[in-house]
This record gives sequence, structure tokens and C-alpha cells, in this order.
Amino acid sequence: MKKVAIIRCLDVSMRCAGASCMKSFNSHTVKFERYGDEELELFASLTCNGCGQTVENDAGLKKKLDRLAEEPVDVVHFSSCTNKKDKDNPELKKRCPWVEKMKDYLESKGVEVVYGTHH
Repeated sequence: MKKVAIIRCLDVSMRCAGASCMKSFNSHTVKFERYGDEELELFASLTCNGCGQTVENDAGLKKKLDRLAEEPVDVVHFSSCTNKKDKDNPELKKRCPWVEKMKDYLESKGVEVVYGTHH
């Protein structure tokens, strides 16, 4: 059984219940298709600590990410909401720079990272 964690955006969490992430996880669709029929355990579903927060300046964020690595989870999915619309070109989406820092930290701890959940 593969242990999975999902991390979503703090800003988006103010208006999103996370239902589409959970639906995709439970039905093994979209970004969870990669697991085929493999049994998955949703080990953690958490929210980032907000824009500008990194493991260097936020002990709470570091503690959360370290916990994922120490358990260990097999893979962390960054929710689809962590791709932000470009202010100058709303058709273009780009990855959140704070998520990139979390990704790098998790990978340095040996945790696999996947971008996306339900689109």
C-alpha cells in the first residue's frame, strides 16, 4: 500500500473544501491514474503555511514536512491549486515559488513529489 499526502494552497483553502482532490484520489483518476489498481492510503492532507513561508523561516512548516518524510509517506501530491494563474496572462499558469521550495526540501529528504491532483 502506498502512503500519499496532499498539500494544498492556504489562500485557496479559504474557498475550497478539497472535494475534487479527494474525489480524484478515491477514484484513481487524473493525477492518481498513475497508481492503477494499487491500494492507496491517504496519510495526510494539509495546507501550506502561506506565501513567503519556507523551511528556513517557518519552524511549523519545517515540522510538517519533516513529519511526512519521517513517517515516511511514499509520495506527496501538490494540489492542482498550487499552479497559479499569471496576472498578466490568465490563460497561463505557473507553479507557486513557495511550493517549489517545499518540493525541493521534500525531495532532499527522499520523498517523491507529484504536481497535481484533479486537473
